Amino acid sequence: MSRNIGSVAVNVQGYFSRIAVLLAGVCAIAVLLYGIFLLEAVAHAASQTSAQRHIGQIGAQLGDLEARYLSYSQSLTKERAAALGFVTPDPKEVTTVFATAAAGALSLRGQ
Repeated sequence: MSRNIGSVAVNVQGYFSRIAVLLAGVCAIAVLLYGIFLLEAVAHAASQTSAQRHIGQIGAQLGDLEARYLSYSQSLTKERAAALGFVTPDPKEVTTVFATAAAGALSLRGQ
């Protein structure tokens, strides 16, 4: 019986070095992947901060454009429109377009 235990112990000792190398390789791959994921997380956080700053700048530009639109729309009068070349449409030449959601098509009715 002791003879079998000795041969089993010798056979198992041959696998310890392979197991140790395999375990070291798995640990090295895990450390490498952890480093990659950590760098990706930092890059993502930096790009998110940059995107938020860009969104703030676009929001400010949008506010400026809305203010300009309001000032231009308040300064528009019938006299100014006529000076710019706008004319009152002739009721005989106006065509009304009706769109229905059920039909999915447009219908024209002249007035």
